[in-house]
Amino acid sequence: MKRKLSDIANIQFGYYSNDLGVNGEVKYIQAKYFDQDVTFTPDEINYLSIDKKNESHILKDGDILFVGKGMRNFAWTYRKEYGLAIASSIFYVIRVYETSILPDYLTVLFNSSFYQNIFQQLGAGSSIPSIRKSELEVLLINVPSLEVQNNIVELNSMYLYDLDISNRIMEEKKKLFTSVLNKLITK
Repeated sequence: MKRKLSDIANIQFGYYSNDLGVNGEVKYIQAKYFDQDVTFTPDEINYLSIDKKNESHILKDGDILFVGKGMRNFAWTYRKEYGLAIASSIFYVIRVYETSILPDYLTVLFNSSFYQNIFQQLGAGSSIPSIRKSELEVLLINVPSLEVQNNIVELNSMYLYDLDISNRIMEEKKKLFTSVLNKLITK
């Protein structure tokens, strides 16, 4: 069964702030904190102090952050173990309220090549591609059973784990090659 995103989730914009620092109670999540594999890797994260303007923007467990502006659209699921956080305005914050949809499933879908092609088409035609909220709201989502959604999420997790191991092996091979080459050159 296909459902419009607006029928299963609330979509809002992230919070804009230029009052950032290394002190504060809440992390300010920006797109630059994600690597090419959409892994959250903040080296030096910025913080905000909580106030009346931003407290309603504090993320909840399972919120999906989706970059709808620029050349790189991706989704990521926030988990409370990351600590208190607010998403920057580059993100749409998608909060699933339908119990028959797993947030991690939506994240996998949005990062899939199928949906990436859709997002590229939606954002086409401007110098800085941007997906409008109204376009996201009518986006059709295939909603299989929770069991199938869990299987898709698990398959994606195994794929990412395998990719991580492969990348580590490649890095070790590069180090070994460089070491052997340097030894042969300096003999």
